[in-house]
Amino acid sequence: MAGVPKVNLPNMPSESEITSFLSKVDEIETVIKGLNSEDDQKRELYMSKADEMIAKISEKKKLEYEDNDEEDKTLPKTKTGFNKTSINKDAYKNDKQMSPPSGPVLTENMDQKAFMAAMEADAKERSERKKEREKIANKLKDQGNTEFKQGNYKEALRFYDEAISEVRDSSVLYTNRAQARIKLGMFTEALKDCDLALRLWPNCLKAYVHQGHAYLALKDYDKARESYKQILTFDKQKETMVNEYLANVNRTEEASSHEAKAAKLFEEGNDTAKNIVDLLASVNKKDQLPLYYSGGFRVISHLLVDIDAQTLFRTHNGLQLPVEHPLLYRTLCSSLQSLSMADRDLITAALEMLTAACKNNETNQQLLLNLPQFPDQITAILEVKFKGHGRLLKASCLNLLHEISLTGIGRAAIVGKFTANRLVPALLPLMMKTSSYENIAAALLNNIALEKKLKALLRDNIENTILPAFENFLNNNSTTPSVASLAASTATNLAGDTTIRKKMASRPSLWQAVGNLLAAYTSSQFVTSVEYLLGLLLNLSTNVDSSSLTYLNTDLTATCLTIITSTLSPASVMRSLAVLGNILPHCEQAVNFLCQENRTLVLLDCMKKPDREYFSPALKCITALTQKNEKARELISENKGTSLLLTLLSGEDEVVIGNAALCLSHLCQVPKVCSKLTKTNIIQKLLVLARDGRRPGVQANCAILVGKLVAGDSRHLERLRELHGIEILHGCMKHVK
Repeated sequence: MAGVPKVNLPNMPSESEITSFLSKVDEIETVIKGLNSEDDQKRELYMSKADEMIAKISEKKKLEYEDNDEEDKTLPKTKTGFNKTSINKDAYKNDKQMSPPSGPVLTENMDQKAFMAAMEADAKERSERKKEREKIANKLKDQGNTEFKQGNYKEALRFYDEAISEVRDSSVLYTNRAQARIKLGMFTEALKDCDLALRLWPNCLKAYVHQGHAYLALKDYDKARESYKQILTFDKQKETMVNEYLANVNRTEEASSHEAKAAKLFEEGNDTAKNIVDLLASVNKKDQLPLYYSGGFRVISHLLVDIDAQTLFRTHNGLQLPVEHPLLYRTLCSSLQSLSMADRDLITAALEMLTAACKNNETNQQLLLNLPQFPDQITAILEVKFKGHGRLLKASCLNLLHEISLTGIGRAAIVGKFTANRLVPALLPLMMKTSSYENIAAALLNNIALEKKLKALLRDNIENTILPAFENFLNNNSTTPSVASLAASTATNLAGDTTIRKKMASRPSLWQAVGNLLAAYTSSQFVTSVEYLLGLLLNLSTNVDSSSLTYLNTDLTATCLTIITSTLSPASVMRSLAVLGNILPHCEQAVNFLCQENRTLVLLDCMKKPDREYFSPALKCITALTQKNEKARELISENKGTSLLLTLLSGEDEVVIGNAALCLSHLCQVPKVCSKLTKTNIIQKLLVLARDGRRPGVQANCAILVGKLVAGDSRHLERLRELHGIEILHGCMKHVK
């Protein structure tokens, strides 16, 4: 109210005390909101904060009580302790009598309302300021992320620092800064950030990951393992990732141990160790002829025969030669076709030396492929067309990559560092060359095709580049069986990816190429190649669109039938039956072909063989044939197929029982089959199977068969009633689609 003078009431708190009080109110309000959150992790975080607040208050009260006890020692004692009611009469002797304040008197009620209004206004203002700070912090964080992705780690760190100065309670900002600090070698500082992040969010996965990385860099291997293992305490699904981190700790610790041993050998004057170090010094001399360096590289190659020698090579910068050796680096960066024979030999010798250094050595493999530009330089050599001596250079590239691809870490490094859409198209033409390296190129491609990441990288564009080149390779008359086997294995590995498999299966040209090669190798009795090609066909025909199989020609069916009746190998027969089992339900032409000239009986004979492993795939084929073709039903029923199927109902394999019941339901369309089955205990068998609720697929097929039997001959209905089977089947009908 205007004109009313400001009044200082007795015991009125100072402005700083009010600010402190409001801050505590805001903190308590934030904690209460967090406790009411629907997010479990957030609720747990604020529950721990509430516990901390309560602990602090309790501690403060305890201290105040102890302080009061010390002050009260001067008070008079009573029977129960200090007399708390004693009055210091001199306390007010210097006080002047207060006159009543002028102006209107402020009541206690009015003061409380004003105070609460001020609290609400201040809380709202501080909430808005906090939102503004969070907005600024997020913008700074995004700028830091951009710099980090570009490799500008110092700039990223600066942005993260500024973001944290705005908002200090974000675990994301601390984990981002920890990651940047690790890149800059600030491992101890990174650990502090991880600790802060975990205080804010105890289950922060990234904090434990970066914590493990920092401890690993500091060579504290036990703490690194402990950090990674902590992830599994709150996220069991990250077991694969954690195992990879733990394996990396083991490799790093082992490499460190080897380095210590190698250093000791050198210090003790070991001849091999001394020779490696001396030779590395020699090949680093400037202004020598290419021949001088080539000779030195080859001598070093012969010394790299064990892990100790390879470790000394690494610790004395041998792996850095492609980027630090002036002549080698300049040669690798030059136009390859313009290189002299001596220059090409220099690169060849260097690659042979690096191959020896990387043999069975995952640490060396990773460090080598981490060199800047090196993967692109190797790819360029594979892409360029060389004649004469240049082929040795290309072979040395393939040998190096193949050696690295023999280990899981090496394969991952190749896929991670090379451009997949350049490397794979570069390898395919090399597999068609009748030279010394077509087998090594095929083996390399087959190895890296095991990596899931490669499939993901090729997935989107494989039909435009890779598949046409692969079909061209298969149609090449000069393709050798051994290379074709590796190529088929590669394609099979790639087909493990659902998207790639569907794209491959939708290409009639690919089916034609594989089918033609299969027929050629079948007639030539190339057993291994036949098995690999059948494995590819089996993958291409599994879980793909029906339209991909509908229009297959009968040549492939004929080849599979030839293999089934041949003596190639049991694996070939099994795979041929499995391929037909996938194709027949969708391809009318294949069904008609197998139903001509009593070819169906070939499949029935497979079921009669002592090798029971043929039962399932052969039965699947017969089930498809009897569903679609009347002649197939007649042939099976006339050649003791009905009794054979009946015996299969007593087996243990759920798939075999289900298909046998389904196939019998198809045969019930043949006159006299239902009547013939009245002389058996088939109804009793089916009811027993129908009662087994653990196998709904079997229940459904058994219910269908009972329906067919009852419709075909009334005696089955009578038997069903005798066994109270109608009630049993009623409970099974829900499984019939």
